[in-house]
Amino acid sequence: MAGGHSARHIAALVVQLPRDCRIARAEDADAEWTLRDMLLAHIANALNSLIWGIGDPKKRGPRPKVIGPSWVSKGRTRKLPARLLPIDELMAELAKPRKG
Repeated sequence: MAGGHSARHIAALVVQLPRDCRIARAEDADAEWTLRDMLLAHIANALNSLIWGIGDPKKRGPRPKVIGPSWVSKGRTRKLPARLLPIDELMAELAKPRKG
């Protein structure tokens, strides 16, 4: 290759990068959490909760913090408010072109 790469070629290369690479982490901080890391965090969270739950309620203190990416540690949060639409308005919204 003479040093010039098309956008399609670069996109094909970037898609093959692992989820925890530096480029993915620059876009999304949660990308560093691999499957192995998530399994270990889940085990640690389960053990922490078990130990906390078995302890004496008067002496155990606050519930332990959850380890993991933001979608695990922050819990369930709604980003968009719920909207009720009649069927014809819903179909019109779904027919609009999507942004990529």
